[in-house]
Amino acid sequence: MNPVVEVKNLNVTFKGEEGSIFAVNDVSFDLAAGETLALLGESGCGKSVTLKSLMRLHPMHKTQIEGQVLVEGQDVLKMKSKALSAMRGKTVSMVFQEPMLAFDPVFTVGDQIAESVMRHERISYKDARQRALEMLDRVRIPSAAKRLDAYPHEMSGGMRQRAMIALALACKPRVLLADEPTTALDATVQIQVLLLLKELQRELGMSMIFVTHDVGVAIEVADRTAVMYAGRIIEQGPVQAVLSKPWHPYTQGLLGATVHPGMDRNQALPAIPGAPPQLIRRIDECAFAPRCAQASSRCLSPLPSVNTLTPRWTRCIHADVSQA
Repeated sequence: MNPVVEVKNLNVTFKGEEGSIFAVNDVSFDLAAGETLALLGESGCGKSVTLKSLMRLHPMHKTQIEGQVLVEGQDVLKMKSKALSAMRGKTVSMVFQEPMLAFDPVFTVGDQIAESVMRHERISYKDARQRALEMLDRVRIPSAAKRLDAYPHEMSGGMRQRAMIALALACKPRVLLADEPTTALDATVQIQVLLLLKELQRELGMSMIFVTHDVGVAIEVADRTAVMYAGRIIEQGPVQAVLSKPWHPYTQGLLGATVHPGMDRNQALPAIPGAPPQLIRRIDECAFAPRCAQASSRCLSPLPSVNTLTPRWTRCIHADVSQA
């Protein structure tokens, strides 16, 4: 069966007056029907930039994108504006980290959901409003009929996030992109939203790409994970395998710095020394080498190519891959 999404050798560069930022470098992955892939890494590693490239949401005049982004066999990077507009919200939809930025403050939540449905499905306003009501009820917003005419600022943070999920799923997309949708929520609401997304994914048969910096969230939602560092995927594979026995030193450090049940509260968490590199040039060598205890002179040479078609791989030349 062909993947729903295929990303091949994606490079994203932002052009500015003071130079370029090489935000994403040679990223490749695919996504099967009904599968969830977690893009995992710290802030600034390129997760959200990669995600937004799948819908071409970056400003055109300041962004250079190279590679291929195939959604159901169609190259998003070659789509004309009309085809791109038809694809957004219908085939691929997105849940953003901050719902207030996704909703227009001067229109009601119900009207914004209805407008999206009318644009993609050419149905009447009455039927579109009914769909909006059904979606608000489906994401378990209390008193959904009343909330249909509420403005975004009249909802709590957790309720706005549910409303944005309703907006994203109103046209039953094949692929949902979730950009850290639970980061701004408290722990209880976070779990509720994660469980809701998983339930709706099963009901609608969607594929999902979930961006997160939280290892626990990745384990909870994903089938596979791709760990990113300095604009590259440095390790990829089944989520349980990668996060139980990580191969790459960065993934090991990321897990080592994570709080987990049963650990000694008096024990200090180990920190990864140094800081991520500035992406003011294209980094062909191992970007983690200056911070890595295992680094050698070979790590400062251009990275060898890897077979990204295998179930699990890493970009570290010193990794003990026998511990699969």
